[in-house]
Amino acid sequence: MTLAEFWPLCLRKLHDSLPEQQFRQWIAPLTVGEEGGVWVVYGKNQFACNMLKSRFAAEIEAVRVELAPQRPVFVFKPGEGQSYVMAAAGGVKPADMPSENPQLEVEAAVAAQPVLDEPAELPAQASAQKKSAQEILAERLKNLQQGPQSVQAAAAPQAAAPVAKAKAVALQEAEEARYQQSNLSSDYTFDTLVAGKGNRLAAAAAQAIAENPGQNYNPFFLYGSTGLGKTHLVQAIGNELLKNKPDAKVRYMHSDDYVRSLMVAARNNAFDAFKQQYKQYDLLIIDDIQFIKGKDRTMEEFFYLYNHFHNEKKQLILTCDVLPAKIEDMDDRLKSRFSWGLTLELEPPELEMRVAILQKKAESAGVSISEEAAFFIANLIRSNVRELEGAFNRVSASSRFMNKPIDIDLARESLQDIIAVKHKVITADMIIFETAKHYRIKPAEIVGKKRTRNIARPRQVAMSLTKELTNLSLPAIGAAFGDRDHTTVMHGVKAVAKLREEDPELAQDYEKLLILIQN
Repeated sequence: MTLAEFWPLCLRKLHDSLPEQQFRQWIAPLTVGEEGGVWVVYGKNQFACNMLKSRFAAEIEAVRVELAPQRPVFVFKPGEGQSYVMAAAGGVKPADMPSENPQLEVEAAVAAQPVLDEPAELPAQASAQKKSAQEILAERLKNLQQGPQSVQAAAAPQAAAPVAKAKAVALQEAEEARYQQSNLSSDYTFDTLVAGKGNRLAAAAAQAIAENPGQNYNPFFLYGSTGLGKTHLVQAIGNELLKNKPDAKVRYMHSDDYVRSLMVAARNNAFDAFKQQYKQYDLLIIDDIQFIKGKDRTMEEFFYLYNHFHNEKKQLILTCDVLPAKIEDMDDRLKSRFSWGLTLELEPPELEMRVAILQKKAESAGVSISEEAAFFIANLIRSNVRELEGAFNRVSASSRFMNKPIDIDLARESLQDIIAVKHKVITADMIIFETAKHYRIKPAEIVGKKRTRNIARPRQVAMSLTKELTNLSLPAIGAAFGDRDHTTVMHGVKAVAKLREEDPELAQDYEKLLILIQN
């Protein structure tokens, strides 16, 4: 089905399902077109495009899935295209009904392409075999490059530049359309990713998935605290897959977008279209999957979607802030399935990795940063890559505005407020609160009298942290922990020191809390 056939039918469907005022104000004036084989809806400006995407994209997508399921997802952008008259009532044709005139479909698809030169003659078989607009565009580019030999020989110098320019424009438009369809950021690639101790295993697994999606690590479940680079890593997989297989259908989205599209489907009674919309992808990436918890219908639909991806060996990638088993109010079936593939944690970056990230950012921004300044900033921001990049952006901006190189003095001057916050006084109460939060117990239990293992061990960790991060004496620490004797504190500190050498999990918990409390 061509765009010229589809859009009048789509207008009729939307007219019948939307309130009259909404249809007249937002839908009826729309123009459409085709760029690089992708259908485009044009809005008058960026505001209009944002409004269309947030309020009507799901309705338009539902009609596309119903009438033209083989076509890519619509792209919304500012501009002006072709307007069409709405089809008469009852004129909607099923997607699998053959066209009465395949020749017209080919001609309409060619007409919708950007005019690069005089169109080449259609093949003799065009009337018997329908071609996609993307295939026609590729053929036209080939004809532009080859052409009749006699004409090409005579006009080669004059034609070479326009042909090369037309091809570059077509490729650029196709790439832009791909990014809009996939919702990926071109900044998040493996080339811009800095690997270190905290993400080395996850980065290696991500590259393996990009090379062979849907096979060994499905689903790929990545978890960790905010700002550690989960989004960068999972989007790098999508970008790498599209780089290797441009025809792959990839989609990145936040879990909130999934919930909203389900709500639209429920409002329009279009659950079949909703399901088909997601089943088409070869790689689906959903960020912060924990936000579907407690939403029974959403969890049920995602359960079925998960089974489809697993059975069809299509790749599913999920991110979360905690281990699957620790997501509260999440369907137990989903918790179990989240752990079927590969589950990895991103850890806070170590000092060397933080310095490398800063140097990589400076290289990308085209600025120079001294090693002393990089170490200064890396020591100041320890737990969060996003905050680290934000600090660099502030220092880089100061460097440009003040026309000074990025040295330690400029870094200290630019980050004075952060330095002041980092030098806040750490108290025993603060440590008790953060430790209790990490181990999912109450602060009152840490200072209480219970001696069960699930409370005694966090209590000893909190005591050891207090000894390391404050100037309190052992008796003062004992008083802060429920009036305990200083010998109890001494025993707890020694026990934790020994366990940190013998128990990798406890050592990891201790390091996390140390960074969290200091920052």
